[in-house]
Order: sequence, then structure tokens, then C-alpha cells
Amino acid sequence: MTPSVFEYHKAESLEHAVALLDQFGDDGRPLAGGQSLVPMMNLRLARPRYLVDINGLGLGAIELDGETLKIGALVRHEQYLSDALIAAHYPAFLDGVRAIGHPTIRRNGTTGGSLSHADPTAELPLLSILYDAQIVATSVRGERKIAATDFFEGAYMTTLQSGEMIARVEIPVPPSRSTGAFVEFGERRGGFAIAAGAITLEFDDGRISRASVACSGAAQTAIRAPDLEATLIGLPVEQPESRDPVKAFTASLSPPDDHSASADYRRALIGVLLQRAISLACARAMEAS
Repeated sequence: MTPSVFEYHKAESLEHAVALLDQFGDDGRPLAGGQSLVPMMNLRLARPRYLVDINGLGLGAIELDGETLKIGALVRHEQYLSDALIAAHYPAFLDGVRAIGHPTIRRNGTTGGSLSHADPTAELPLLSILYDAQIVATSVRGERKIAATDFFEGAYMTTLQSGEMIARVEIPVPPSRSTGAFVEFGERRGGFAIAAGAITLEFDDGRISRASVACSGAAQTAIRAPDLEATLIGLPVEQPESRDPVKAFTASLSPPDDHSASADYRRALIGVLLQRAISLACARAMEAS
């Protein structure tokens, strides 16, 4: 299929981009990598009347600002794979990006595009929730910071307002004695994930002192698991007895029942993936000790 008729506009600056988006309102959409928007347009699931090309606006950097990592909206997925800051501080993030699609998608897809698209199976929305990210939206009204846990309202739904676009993402830098892991499962490599599980943890004296746990496949957005996080604190990283806490968490879930997997299968799968993520993170903590 082909998309419905639209007008193309090339933004000359960030100010120009948000002015155009403000002018076009709900009929306008920013265009960067196009890996999510263009297929939706071709299927006529999205019908914007105006596209604002935001490539080349200086939003493609990964920079450290004190204790905060700032990621521009135009950072391509493949940039993470060779970035020293990501490799040094965000192992679960690196795991997740490696699982994104295929080389073409990683080469063209952008951070802002993935987060704005809010696909419930996508890796970056889950990782942003896992790492307590702040998503910075910009418009003619100025900037607005939104916690990742509040940004995703449902499948393909966010709290972005008319005329807004993502400018950057801000993630706290974890302490030195921390690590993490991300594991997902799909029908085929590079396809849509049925479910994913991820953890970041801090450790001290051989025990977990803090944990962040998130998963996808359990709801219309990725979710955190605060009760499971609390239960993991104090467990030894060498041999954490996490099976029962994970089982208790998955028993509370009401995942969707659809053509990809039944609710019972998803519930069991999430438990397996979380257990694998915890085991991998703890193994990394042992190596770092």
C-alpha cells in the first residue's frame, strides 16, 4: 500500500521544527529515521497531513552532564553499540539495543522515534522505565520533563501533547558497583518480542543493595515490579534465591491473551526471562567484585 497524501517540510532548526509542529497541530508529525512511522503510514494506520523532517538539528549526541547521561532524540540505535559511556555504565541498556530489529533498523531508527511510537514490544520504552529516565519534550511553550513511568499511557499512546516532540532523554548515572541485564524472547531474531525482562542492581559486600526490575509482555506498556525489587534487596549475588519472589510477581500479572501467546504462556515466559536476567546480572556482579 501507499500512504495518504501529505506535505513534507524540512526543519532548519529546532525552533523551526516546533513552530511547524505547533502550526500543524494533531495533523503534523516529526520524521527522523522513519522505521516506525513510515510503515504505519504505508498501512494507513497513521495519516499525518504534514511531516516535519527533523534530521540534522543537532540532537544526535550522547553526553555526560555531571551525574546525568543526556541522549539526543536523533541518536540512532547503532550509536549505543559503540559508545563508551553506555558500555561502561549501562549493561542492560546495551543488551536491549543489541536485540533491536536488524542492522538497517538499528542504523536508521532513532531514540525519540522509538519512544514516541510507544510500541509495547519495543526495547527502548522498557529500558527507559528500567533506568528511571526523564523524557524531555519540547514545543513553542518550552521544555517539559516527563518520567518514563508516566510517559507511556498504553499501546502506541504517550503523554506527548499536540505540537510537542522529544528533544532528549536524561538518565541517572548508576554508581560504580552496579550492573544489569536484559533478556527477551520472540518467534524469530529481530522480530517483535513476545516478552522481555530486565534488571539493574547495585551490590555491596556480596549482596544486592538496590534493584530495578521491569518487563514487557504483561500489559499494554512495559511495567516496573516494585514488590519484586524490594524482595531482591539483601540477597547474595553469588547465589540469589530469587525463584520464589519472581513466581510471586508473575502470579499477580494479567497479561494479554492474543494470537502471539496465551496469557498463561506469557506469565510463565516473563518469569523465565526475569530469572535469566537476574542470574546474568548477578554473574556480572560477581565478575566485577
